[in-house]
Amino acid sequence: AGIAALGIGVAIMMIAGAGGGPEEGAEAEEDSVPYVETVQPQQAGATFPVRAPGRIQPRERLDLVGEVSGKVTGVNPDLQPGGRIGRGETILQIDDGDLRADLERAQAQLATAEARLSQAEAERDRQINLSEIGAAPEKAAEQAVANFEDAEAGVRQARSQVTIARRNLQKASVVAPFDAIVVSEDVAPGTFVSPGQPLARLISAGEGEIQAGLPLKDIAAVRNALAARGDERLPVRAVPNSSSLGNVELEGYLAEFLPEIDQQSRTATIISVFPRAFLAENQGNVFAGDYMDILIEGRSDIPMWRIPDGAVRQDDYVWVVGPDEQIRKVEIDTVDRTEDGVLVRAPGLSEGDTIMLTVLAEEIDGMRVHVEGTSP
Repeated sequence: AGIAALGIGVAIMMIAGAGGGPEEGAEAEEDSVPYVETVQPQQAGATFPVRAPGRIQPRERLDLVGEVSGKVTGVNPDLQPGGRIGRGETILQIDDGDLRADLERAQAQLATAEARLSQAEAERDRQINLSEIGAAPEKAAEQAVANFEDAEAGVRQARSQVTIARRNLQKASVVAPFDAIVVSEDVAPGTFVSPGQPLARLISAGEGEIQAGLPLKDIAAVRNALAARGDERLPVRAVPNSSSLGNVELEGYLAEFLPEIDQQSRTATIISVFPRAFLAENQGNVFAGDYMDILIEGRSDIPMWRIPDGAVRQDDYVWVVGPDEQIRKVEIDTVDRTEDGVLVRAPGLSEGDTIMLTVLAEEIDGMRVHVEGTSP
């Protein structure tokens, strides 16, 4: 009887175990599905800032050297480092006494040559007339024509000497070809200068420029922005970065694309112009050769979205949670990062998608998750 009772008990336990096994397994499997937080991507506009590093440089630069010999008789009082000289103002004056004498001598020689030409012309005409009526040999007429041509050449040579002398006289007075800031100078009144001698270094006192390289994707975006604006200039902003000594932001415009790419970086070089970079109001806050970043408008032809930084995996994809609570990988192109999140281009995203924000130890395409909450 005892053995029979034991057998019946074992049978009941086996039957109960067989009936409860699948249900308990299903509960265990359900408990292994992770709970995750999700976020909805926000649609962004078509434009975005393209950032590129560069250096602010003066639009114009001049190494001033002597062009004629002579003693310096006058120097602009602003010809000192940091001084500003307006366009057309005299920078320095060289003694021009000898140069004026050279000009007068050349003008006198020209007058003599013109008188000889007049005489040669009259003699040529006279000999030709005599030759035509047989009163003089043809050889005399030919000689008169040759003399006239020599006199013409003498006049041309004398005129060129006058031009040279006048230009040398003008070089004695050195004027600023543009609104300039003096970077350095090495000249003083009373010193003697000679042709080729360095005198000063000047940079433009207004416009500055930044050359920056753009990769392929940013070139396309800038081209799209240019096409959208038509004939209008594309605005550019220059902002200080962590390496900048200056602290002023500059407003400018895109001037041009250089026709040749940089072979090492495989980027296209753009030139941005900033008309007020080196005005007096920016002195001490903007420095030639300083590092700055340019921000230029780009326009995307692919839908753009803004999502939290934590949702981006390795900068190139996100996980989208489908209606069946399975995750799928969607590739993205990171455009910009700000305090508001990450701006991405993603053809695979659409309105109404939810993106997994929680980072799991293992993330596999098609993996099932439970959505715990969705942030707007």
